Amino acid sequence: MEKIDFVVAWLDSSDPLWQQQYEHYKSGAKGDKSEARFRDGHIFNYWFRAVEKYAPWVNKVYLVTNGKFPDWINKDCSKLVLVSHADYMPAECLPTFNSCAIELHLHRIKGLSEQFVYFNDDMMLNGPVAPEYYFSNGLPCDFNKETCFNVPIYTQTERFNIYMSMLANLGIVNAHFDRWKTVTQSPRRWFGLHLGLKGLIMSLVLMKQRLFVGFSNFHTEQAYLKSTFEEVWAAEPAFLQESCTRFREEVIANPYLFRYWQFAKNMFYPMKRRFGTFHFTDKSVVDEIEKALFNPAISSVCLNDTPFCTDEDFEYINLHLSQMLEMKFPEKSQFER
Repeated sequence: MEKIDFVVAWLDSSDPLWQQQYEHYKSGAKGDKSEARFRDGHIFNYWFRAVEKYAPWVNKVYLVTNGKFPDWINKDCSKLVLVSHADYMPAECLPTFNSCAIELHLHRIKGLSEQFVYFNDDMMLNGPVAPEYYFSNGLPCDFNKETCFNVPIYTQTERFNIYMSMLANLGIVNAHFDRWKTVTQSPRRWFGLHLGLKGLIMSLVLMKQRLFVGFSNFHTEQAYLKSTFEEVWAAEPAFLQESCTRFREEVIANPYLFRYWQFAKNMFYPMKRRFGTFHFTDKSVVDEIEKALFNPAISSVCLNDTPFCTDEDFEYINLHLSQMLEMKFPEKSQFER
């Protein structure tokens, strides 16, 4: 079996140096500077406990930060590799407050295996997963359900959110691939039962469509081939470099581009994921999270902060979340001191 690594990105927004840099660079800068991008719920240690409990087979865990690592991390853990942005990102990109820039360069991490799974720090394993849950026959497992309904929506709070980035991703892919040729090369991937009734209907609606018009996107951990990153960078270096802005802007590439590229090349194994995504809006989300955390049918959860969540509600949610996670993962992992 090929080695599979996990990569997880984390930030300590209470770090004085980071705060100083953030205040310096945000003045007059373009892009998303909302605090919800950077708030820390102080539950990251449970991410490692979940990995040890539910994916003990993982080869290495690469922890990516701006150079400030958790005080509780066990730097001597044989499975852990500590990576700072300066270790793999071009100096002209740093410091960056744009998570997309951090993610677009992941393939440059020294020693990273060809097969890896990328997690945000708000994505946590919730139940046992086998290597085959992420990779089968050397290909990343993914759910290629298409959609034509990912149209941009504007709000004063989040502007266009990530919609414009998704359209940019599709534009790049469509510049290099013919959708119908991709479908005819492997029709079982695009008309398979894994898509479900709605997915199959959409595949029929898009019959012979030459352009990819959109995919259902899921805020969960993602399996990638390192060679996909290398290939996309070789194909579109200028746009990817332009996407590495100081703060996240609207018309840039994001890592979903590599997922779409894997679809367009038929370099994926079709499979559904078993996960739950919970957006922090107010205190009521706590009950939904509790049901999911103790549901063995859900393999992973995403605990996603949003700009709509007040500081008071954020503290309330994290207090209860910490109690639930301590109940679920009471034992320290080898990744902790």
